[in-house]
Amino acid sequence: MEASAETSVNSQHQLTLGNLSRLIMDLLAPFWACNKLIFSRCLSDALTLVTGTIICPINGNKVKLCLQENTKSVPLVFIELPLSTAGFTSSIDCGVRIVLEPVPDSSITQRWVTYCNGQKVGFARRLEVGEEKWVLEMMQMVSTGAGILFHKGSDAGGYKYLRGQFEQIIGSDDSEAYHLADPSYWFGQEFSVFFLSN
Repeated sequence: MEASAETSVNSQHQLTLGNLSRLIMDLLAPFWACNKLIFSRCLSDALTLVTGTIICPINGNKVKLCLQENTKSVPLVFIELPLSTAGFTSSIDCGVRIVLEPVPDSSITQRWVTYCNGQKVGFARRLEVGEEKWVLEMMQMVSTGAGILFHKGSDAGGYKYLRGQFEQIIGSDDSEAYHLADPSYWFGQEFSVFFLSN
């Protein structure tokens, strides 16, 4: 009986978060012009879960964000963020909110002005999956978690990773938000990524 009550509370909490996020996106809609979705495909207005992975190079190179439909699918988007591994890990204790605002005339190579927890940190850019491909392949059976993977045959040495399921919310202006669905797996902290439209 107690387990049932706890499940009900958790579901109600997630629904409230979803409704609140959708309301915020709708309120912000008048400030952004309509544009196509970041993934350039039709998506439902209903909440959808996607797999999100943060890949942090141990050698200090920039952090990558990968969003996939599931752990075995081709990445929907693979982005290099203007954050070092040290910069990202120092932020996560307080929760992380990343906002990506598109740079005008960056249609050939998608680039975004990037804000982390309200501070402008530089420019993110969309990439094809490179050396990190083996990380995604090694993690196909992992839906949620954190750890370190070492790569003996690479100059990179290895990567720290954080993976979780994210709720996808589409704003009325085609902006998109991704919110970590179960923060308990990430030490109880919030993690959200917002893609604004032009």
